[in-house]
Amino acid sequence: MTQRYDLVIAGGGPSGSAAAWQAARTGAKVVVLDKAEFPRSKPCGDGLTARAVSYLQKMGLADEVASYHRVNRVTVFSPSKWELSFPKRPGMPDHGHTVSREHLDTVLLKHAESAGAEVRQGAEVSGPEFDASGRVVGVVLKGGEKVYADAVIAADGAYSPIKRALKLDSAYKGYQAIAIRSEMHANRADSDSLDIYLKLEFQGDQLPGYGWVFPMGSGRFNIGLGYVNSYKNWQSINATQFLGEFLRTLPPEWELPPIEELKKNKSVRAWRLPMGFTAWPPWRPGVLFTGDSLGAGKPASGAGISKALESGLAAGECAIAALQNGGPGDFTNYALRMEAAWGKEYRRGRYFHKLAGIPAVANSGIKFIDNGFFRDRMLKALYKKAQGPQHTYK
Repeated sequence: MTQRYDLVIAGGGPSGSAAAWQAARTGAKVVVLDKAEFPRSKPCGDGLTARAVSYLQKMGLADEVASYHRVNRVTVFSPSKWELSFPKRPGMPDHGHTVSREHLDTVLLKHAESAGAEVRQGAEVSGPEFDASGRVVGVVLKGGEKVYADAVIAADGAYSPIKRALKLDSAYKGYQAIAIRSEMHANRADSDSLDIYLKLEFQGDQLPGYGWVFPMGSGRFNIGLGYVNSYKNWQSINATQFLGEFLRTLPPEWELPPIEELKKNKSVRAWRLPMGFTAWPPWRPGVLFTGDSLGAGKPASGAGISKALESGLAAGECAIAALQNGGPGDFTNYALRMEAAWGKEYRRGRYFHKLAGIPAVANSGIKFIDNGFFRDRMLKALYKKAQGPQHTYK
């Protein structure tokens, strides 16, 4: 007899695990399907913003998160050096953390399982299963097995086979960033700062992106860079070579390994980050999209983990609410939740995404940001006075 679930979740990353945890807590019958065997490596900047920390705390993982490497500030080179504390918001942490996705994703998947979700590893979803009306009623695994459910959450990543099969056409598709990173030892002290390098040039053009050096603890650092695809020549950039050039601009006393050595030990990983709602509306009859399949990356910074957690928690809650109060044909409640949470921010982000791709605009932007007086005014405009980050510079 074919087993049927209330909710099938395709993908066991942060958004899928968050959705599973949220839904399973209501008593729903939930299964998470992922092609990998955990723990597994996943390319990422490995930084947890204060907002990401707050979601993990709300999921009951406060003690777990507290054990990760803590960061208390952001140091920016534009190229002038200046620092920002994390914003102080009521009820929110005033710090971040770093942790490998290999560890974090395993913790989250086990947390969903402990809440009652069934987890099937090594189960690759190849696409959706439809009923006669065209509604999604489950998924098909590689090998042909079908897993049925009242609703499906597609948390299956940037190359989502479910989204591809549905041939979704969003007005916001095409917004994305390209990122590359490697983890390595550096001959420098551990730090409590996320370091951001804004001066990132390709053939004389200021790119819409940044480089980063994030401390992971025990003398290891996640070093990488990312840029958005609004720059006209973005496809001409050899990301691996570009990362090697960025490493050579960092202090020589750090004794960083050359890019050739990092390639040999296979620690260099690149990935694509959809952003600004590449699947909109974020649902179709029988299915909701979260994380990278939704295009949940933050358009301004590329921050993805906090957005993955938020969209997953919202999808898990909204899916169960809709199933209990109307059925699987309409998840407008999820669209309204996402629009209320991110709509204004993402509309503004998509506009700046296009604008920043113009080298003259990007060059002017760097000059303005490098001016301490301008930054002070900008921060006061962006944050309420009592909540804004502390801004220090020489």
